[in-house]
Amino acid sequence: MTGEPSPETDVSVAAVSDEPIEEEMDEGTRLQLEKQRRADELRAQEVFIKRSTGKHKCTNCDFEYDETKGDSYLIGGMNKPGTTFAELPSNWRCPTCRASKDSFEEVVEEIPGFEVNQGYGLGFNSMTGGQKTGIIFGGLGLFFVLFLSGYAMS
Repeated sequence: MTGEPSPETDVSVAAVSDEPIEEEMDEGTRLQLEKQRRADELRAQEVFIKRSTGKHKCTNCDFEYDETKGDSYLIGGMNKPGTTFAELPSNWRCPTCRASKDSFEEVVEEIPGFEVNQGYGLGFNSMTGGQKTGIIFGGLGLFFVLFLSGYAMS
């Protein structure tokens, strides 16, 4: 023995030093770690539901195929409104850049929240953030107009 610590003693010292740290933890720190662990569990349970918009976007040129419009409004377009993207022929190409049908990605909306809660709340839980914002600011605007119309009556 040359006085240098051997690898076995380093490991045992590290293992022994981990245990007292947990025991020396005060109540506030332990409570905070428990809250953090619970918050992490809840974040893992949160599911973002993806809802199709009926649009598909070309990854090359950003052209959007809208299923409600089809492509009959374009020059040479043969697909009527209401034609889903899956029903398009396999040789269909992007009208702008001529990319194949495989180059398109579906455009989806994300609805945040817990999946089990999506059916509650008078339908508000199944709305996107933009729809909720529109309702909130629309309601505030309506209230403002009604408030100002009270001054017009006098």
